Amino acid sequence: MYRKAEILSRIELRQSTIKDWLSCPLMYRFRHVLKLDPSYRSLAAIHGSALHLCIHQVHLDGFDQELEILYSKALEETLRQEAHIPIHWKHEPDEDVSILKTHGLEILKGYVNHARNHSDTLLFSEVRFRVKVSGMMLTGTIDQVRRNVDGTLELIDLKSGMQRPFKRALKRDWQLNLYAYALRYGEVLVNGSWLRIRMKVDRTSIYFLRAHEIYKRDGKYGKKGSQKGQPWISVEKPSWELFQFKQELLDIIKMMTRDWAFPNTASCGFCAFHEPCDDRMALHLSHRLKRLNHLIPARQDESD
Repeated sequence: MYRKAEILSRIELRQSTIKDWLSCPLMYRFRHVLKLDPSYRSLAAIHGSALHLCIHQVHLDGFDQELEILYSKALEETLRQEAHIPIHWKHEPDEDVSILKTHGLEILKGYVNHARNHSDTLLFSEVRFRVKVSGMMLTGTIDQVRRNVDGTLELIDLKSGMQRPFKRALKRDWQLNLYAYALRYGEVLVNGSWLRIRMKVDRTSIYFLRAHEIYKRDGKYGKKGSQKGQPWISVEKPSWELFQFKQELLDIIKMMTRDWAFPNTASCGFCAFHEPCDDRMALHLSHRLKRLNHLIPARQDESD
């Protein structure tokens, strides 16, 4: 067992470390405490990172860019990162890259053609933040903060996963709540300087990027050539929810520092740490067998 101070010295409290702990405490321990590399990188994560780079660049340099070239460059850059970790290809690499480029281009075309992405005022894009919670510094990156045409402030998290998030889950979404808390009580990095802006957002939103993908055939949910839906999923953000979130966050960090490294078997299907997890289970089983082998002769002696 690690002591609390030792665990905190080994990790940086970021939104990604908290996300990993909530997904699976054992996987969090492998990645952030023991500093093990995952056994592979997923195409979904690579695709998501490339899309984030592209959308950030679109807002920096304008909406009239060659989107196919933009995505190709972002994908190449993302593929080069962490090159020592193999990629989990579903097909041949060239075929998978071609599929990613097709989906990426569809998403980017839908994004640049969406009216709200032109009418809203972008205040921050991919902005770093830091915020203290009971003496502990948490850091991370916020995808977007916008001022809408009606003057309201909106915090946006770009999502490229397969599953469209449910609206009722947004109020309890710890990541969006952390971003809102950081804007209100923390600092953001602007032009190399940390600024305390005390911004209170009016709503938090998920921008579901896959809604811009195109149906390839007529079906139950849409016609061939149409987009798969609307990307916006939003909820209002009253101030009292931030106070409630702070207590929940403290509870999470408290559990993280207790080194409760138990597996969440619901996440095993897509986990890139199955090898050390299997090794740990085999070692645990070996210890149990040794203990049983030690006890069985002792019980036989007692019966004699």
